Amino acid sequence: MNINNVNVNAGWARPGWGVARPWNHGWYGGWSSPSWGWWGARAATWGVASLATAAIINSAVDNAVSSNTTHIVVPNTDYQLLYGSVQPSGSQGVSFAVTADGSTYQLSADCNRGLLDGREPTSASEAELLNAACQVAFGSA
Repeated sequence: MNINNVNVNAGWARPGWGVARPWNHGWYGGWSSPSWGWWGARAATWGVASLATAAIINSAVDNAVSSNTTHIVVPNTDYQLLYGSVQPSGSQGVSFAVTADGSTYQLSADCNRGLLDGREPTSASEAELLNAACQVAFGSA
């Protein structure tokens, strides 16, 4: 299935998706507070203490895979991450598709630096989207 020329049914997006990903994985996350330089001050401004855990995101993907749903709702947002569209770009970048307000957008993220389309997130929702895409791409599953 393609949405705006984005394949949302990648071969790895199946039961056991964590080990089915055909790239190196498992380095992302594992912290209670992200190590992104902008996180501390922004999180305080937004009134959030942490982002969704790997377990929450992994469970959402597992549930979506088992019910043949092409997206997960990113925790604490109105975004729908088309998890099967997640593709790594190098060892720390990722491209992905997200649906918001009835439209689908192709975005990119730098998981190591915490950037969404080359800039720091401007809201807690954008930070959650960045975190979810990076977890699907590079997190332990």
